[in-house]
Amino acid sequence: MGVTETALVVGGGSIGRRHTRNLQRLGIKVAVVDPVAEVRTELATELGVKTFAELSNGLDSENPDIAVVCTPNRFHIHIAAEAARAGCHLFIEKPLSDRMDGVAELEAVVSEQDLISLVGCNLRFHPEIKKIHKLLQNDVIGPIVAARIEVGSYLPDWFPDTDYRESYSARKDLGGGVILDCIHEINYARWFFDEFHTVSAMAGQQSQLEIETNDVAGILAKTSKGTICEFHLDYVQREYSRSCHIIGEEGTIRWSWSDEQVEWYVSKEDTWYSFDRPGDWTMNDMYVDEMEHFLSSVQTGEETICPISCGWNDLAVALAARKSATTGRHVSPATLRE
Repeated sequence: MGVTETALVVGGGSIGRRHTRNLQRLGIKVAVVDPVAEVRTELATELGVKTFAELSNGLDSENPDIAVVCTPNRFHIHIAAEAARAGCHLFIEKPLSDRMDGVAELEAVVSEQDLISLVGCNLRFHPEIKKIHKLLQNDVIGPIVAARIEVGSYLPDWFPDTDYRESYSARKDLGGGVILDCIHEINYARWFFDEFHTVSAMAGQQSQLEIETNDVAGILAKTSKGTICEFHLDYVQREYSRSCHIIGEEGTIRWSWSDEQVEWYVSKEDTWYSFDRPGDWTMNDMYVDEMEHFLSSVQTGEETICPISCGWNDLAVALAARKSATTGRHVSPATLRE
């Protein structure tokens, strides 16, 4: 398809700045769009990039090869569609959106223009998550019957330099809430276990955090193959926690972020094995690997690991969970895509 020379990053927050730095590191010329004048000044000073207040101005001026969408969730689809119509390949930060409106139309534009897309899924590039996926592909613990997946951290710690109450996570009008924010867990669970066909959930604003959105969610989902998966998601835990525990008929896999290790038990050998995180690994490595994967796909024309269709399925599960929490009923994610 061609080599990427110029990128337009839309959104100058923390993740937009991370992607800007990584693209520069990879030799890509970057410009940034952000509506806030103070943010544009900071970006120009700190990162030496050209900035624009309006997306249309950035598209017209830079004629970018790719657009990296890092705005609040509510605006992803509109911005991505405008960039796609201008011929940009799309990197869209997770979640794809906070609603189904416009998703089918965006996918149609991307298909018609033969564009490459990636919905941000950096955990798929984490060495331990990749190891677990490989173990499951190799059927090391036999048929999977159940899994418990958990993530939690304290929302104000996400925004140490700003008021968390004004963040997209805290605001309904920007598409926030713990289920959408923690959609990484849904994404890698689908990668591990296949599609979920039934979802049930409870969620609420349980803590003293001053937010409009749900800060705790418990989700129970079942795949088409019968695997039952339990998710716990929260904005409340003061110490960062991320883990999964997978139960197979012939063994068990355990992982937690803090342990920096995957362990698995093989029953027929009555033995525990382990895989340690590489000692020189840093958190930014998975973001660099993710971007390199996207740029490689743009060059070769091969589909990415999580194109819009994949992000659409993640979103359907998340929205099914929100609907179930509201209605008290089981919800099929597939019905939300119809």
